[in-house]
Amino acid sequence: MTFFPFPIRNLSMPFLRSNLLTASCHQRFMRKAILLAQRATRLVTPNPRVGAVVVKDSVIIGEGYHKQAGCPHAEVEALRQASEKARGAVLYVTLEPCCTAGKTPPCTQAVIDAGISEVYVGVIDPNPLHAGNGIEILRRNGISVHCGILEKACQTLIEDFSKYITLHKPFVIVKTAMSIDGKIATTRGESKWITSAKSRIMVQKIRRSVDAIMVGVGTVIADNPHLTIRNASRKYPQPWRIIIDPELSIPEESNVLTDSFRERTVIITTPNSSLEKKERLSNANVRIIELDKSGMWYNPNNILSALADLPVVSVLLEGGSQAIGTFFDAECIDKCYFFTAPKIIGGSSAPTPVGGSGISSLDSIVALRDIQWKKCGTDMMLSGYPIWNKQEI
Repeated sequence: MTFFPFPIRNLSMPFLRSNLLTASCHQRFMRKAILLAQRATRLVTPNPRVGAVVVKDSVIIGEGYHKQAGCPHAEVEALRQASEKARGAVLYVTLEPCCTAGKTPPCTQAVIDAGISEVYVGVIDPNPLHAGNGIEILRRNGISVHCGILEKACQTLIEDFSKYITLHKPFVIVKTAMSIDGKIATTRGESKWITSAKSRIMVQKIRRSVDAIMVGVGTVIADNPHLTIRNASRKYPQPWRIIIDPELSIPEESNVLTDSFRERTVIITTPNSSLEKKERLSNANVRIIELDKSGMWYNPNNILSALADLPVVSVLLEGGSQAIGTFFDAECIDKCYFFTAPKIIGGSSAPTPVGGSGISSLDSIVALRDIQWKKCGTDMMLSGYPIWNKQEI
């Protein structure tokens, strides 16, 4: 799941420009479905966020969104609300209806049984089991299907799911807070607080949208964070807390090991780290994952594959500099949030957000696409997606 701090964009539908009135109506109904999908929380993991509306005579008669894995999908929720009025109506859904049975029956059959005459789909399901098959089943049963309505906005809804279902790796989001001169702490390691209270509120919103928060053990040693969300509830449970700790050097009095959420803590370490310490932590309900490392650090792709097994569909990487740099070096970052405060720290040895090996030539520079800015109190938040394919720059 991903966070949406900005208004929905990219709502044009060029393939319907020949009929502006029709295009406007389609946009309005699909936009409603998108807004419904955005209500979903991490309870849907490992499923995608989906919204749907049923329309008859230009009036919405049913709406729904997928609320939790194992519960009815968005189409079924909307069709149930529409009841018998759904016969002959039009369905708008952000994602292609599924056509296989899992924890719930296939949505394609529900659409057929309800007597829907026409379906407008935002984006084709990236799941290889469904991709295009659901649309084909609907068409074989006499239902007219149109694809690609507000496609980019609908794709953004499932950007984390798309990576997870095709690569079996979570969508990785980097968050960092820094001074205007690019420092994340002083030369003595002090970092609380560089950014404003409003920025920290925004970070809480981002944390609520992901399945896991990940840091290197250096961050735990330096800051002793809880890595939690405030006012957790059944709807917004605490995310997994992932600690990358090759030598298992984490202090056993750390908050992530002693607070009431320690069963949500996962430590990634090596088979060679202290067996006795691993046993103590496991007995305290801390989960231990052992991975081999190469050199001084892990292969980030191996970490992500292990997290996908939990399952984790989206992970927020909050630091420190070495962890973020290692993931950047491996091109394993999918989205970035940079919070910048109008403050100056200085000092050549003060840490910067991205460590690792870095680049040796500007020809290898990592640019961002789809950049957006948002003011957070006195700070500015920049978000964007790294471009790893240099042909896109």
